[in-house]
Amino acid sequence: MIHYFCPFCWTEILKDEKICPRCSGNIEKWDEKSFTEKLIGSLNHSERSTVYGVCYILGERRERAAIRPLIELLNKTKDYFLMEEIVEALGKIRDERTVPFLIEILDNNRSFLVRGKVAAVLSNFDGQEEVIEALKGATKDYSHYVRESARASLDKLTTVLKKRCRV
Repeated sequence: MIHYFCPFCWTEILKDEKICPRCSGNIEKWDEKSFTEKLIGSLNHSERSTVYGVCYILGERRERAAIRPLIELLNKTKDYFLMEEIVEALGKIRDERTVPFLIEILDNNRSFLVRGKVAAVLSNFDGQEEVIEALKGATKDYSHYVRESARASLDKLTTVLKKRCRV
């Protein structure tokens, strides 16, 4: 059975509804939005698996417009698996503006899974001293997973820097 949702409040609706009975959103106006705007709007979908998929797509597309909404979602969710997906997406987008935020997550998040994911994606930001220092600090984390992720990222960054020095 196919389910239909209002693209504004994500309430289940009937297939042919033009105006959402809950939020009064004009469902036909949704078609005027760009694909990226639709994806970003879908970060608030009521089904978690949809949100995970949207994070993945935004990361694969390297959608810089999604940085702020992804960070806002990470700050409000308590779902550690969703946090990992968001961190992965931010790492794929590779925007330097995310580095301080990612380092804060590495230093302060309660989940070793999230901290480990941050340590892994920080290897995408080569040439930044603050990244190297944060990863060095993470090699002292109480979690073996985080320590190993940080060491692997440091090894990758060191290799990249050595190759640059030879050129």
